[in-house]
Amino acid sequence: MNFKLDYKKAEEFIIVLFIILSGFMTTAIFKINNFFTFPNLDEMFWHYRANVFWEKMLNLDFSGLIQSSQPGITVHWFTGFMMNFINFDFNDITRRIAEKNALGMNFNDVMNVNDYAVYSAYETISFAFNAPLFLLLVIFYISFYYLLRKLGFNKIIAFFSLLFLTTNIFITYWTTPSDKMLFIFITLSFLTFLVYVSNRNKAKKYLFASAILGAWAVLSKLTALFLLPFFILVSIFYLWPLNKEKIKLIIKDCFYWALIFVPVCVIFLPTIITNPGEVYNLFFHTGVIESNHSAHNYFSNLSGYSEILIPAICGSPGMPLSFLAFFILKSKKKYKNIFTTLPKKHLQAIIAYLILFIIMVILLSKNRDARFMFPAFVMMNIIAAVGLYGIIEVIKKKIKLPGYAYLAIILALIFSQFLTMTFQGELMKIIIEKI
Repeated sequence: MNFKLDYKKAEEFIIVLFIILSGFMTTAIFKINNFFTFPNLDEMFWHYRANVFWEKMLNLDFSGLIQSSQPGITVHWFTGFMMNFINFDFNDITRRIAEKNALGMNFNDVMNVNDYAVYSAYETISFAFNAPLFLLLVIFYISFYYLLRKLGFNKIIAFFSLLFLTTNIFITYWTTPSDKMLFIFITLSFLTFLVYVSNRNKAKKYLFASAILGAWAVLSKLTALFLLPFFILVSIFYLWPLNKEKIKLIIKDCFYWALIFVPVCVIFLPTIITNPGEVYNLFFHTGVIESNHSAHNYFSNLSGYSEILIPAICGSPGMPLSFLAFFILKSKKKYKNIFTTLPKKHLQAIIAYLILFIIMVILLSKNRDARFMFPAFVMMNIIAAVGLYGIIEVIKKKIKLPGYAYLAIILALIFSQFLTMTFQGELMKIIIEKI
């Protein structure tokens, strides 16, 4: 046994756990200062849907499992099962919905009124609902880090990427359960697919993992259908220039991916077979495909989503500057050698994912909600991390930095995020009290 090697791996894992813990602490600070009971504002509706879902599943009734255009099926599977282990009168939620509907009011909007008295009534059920979800977040963060390492990014960039991601309160606080499931599974599906295409001969399991995760992503939200054409483009990009053998290889990969993807979708949503009309209705009447809005309408309302875009993009104080630094350093010839050791093709694929996903949301999103862009914002964390790494490498050429300088920067970013969240939380409290 190489003790030094094992020690280094343990040390690396401890830093990963420390960064993840700092993310949850950041969210906790914001939550305490904001005095909300709920990590997000749509949970009560999801409690109700999860209860309906599990009652039907246990009775082998596969009709009516699709209760919204989200469709949020993975929310019910991964967190909704907790509803079976608590003593709660779900008819209370049903009565509330009926009362609001009778008054011509939207239940979801009425519940999102920052009313502490209303939220406190659901405090116990909220904890039960979120416990599996936070555990899933931890698994996601660890997987995210190690997939970046598998793709050839060095430890520093992987650490910075994880830091930017975990200290972004939009992820753990503001996003709805279905949004969380979407960005978790679509991100992991994308990264595992990149691992596969970078080493097809030895990474077949990553293709299958990508298909399973992709199915869960689509069952979370239909925007994950973006993966299907994008993965074909990625395959072409990695095999360019094409010939007959490479085209056959792409077709073979698509076949194997679909061979896993389709059964997983059916297993987790048997409605696909038993009640296909509900699925058709989801796609063409309540889902994203029916949209006929113009991009102009989206941009005209963009200012209204500033409360979403600002925390999503600027979740960590150094993130937007680092993101900008990446493109500045890449455009300067004298700094290009900084990035020579990094996986160039993977970076290009990540940037393409970021750009094309945002374009897809703008062109196809039904209600023009900026939060649908969040899976793309996850990729921004990786690019920002590369930019921050580049800044440090430039500084190192002029000033000799000690080995622990990177750790000091990580600690400084975490501390600055704590201060930022404390200030934002107090500010939000003042605003809410005045309202």
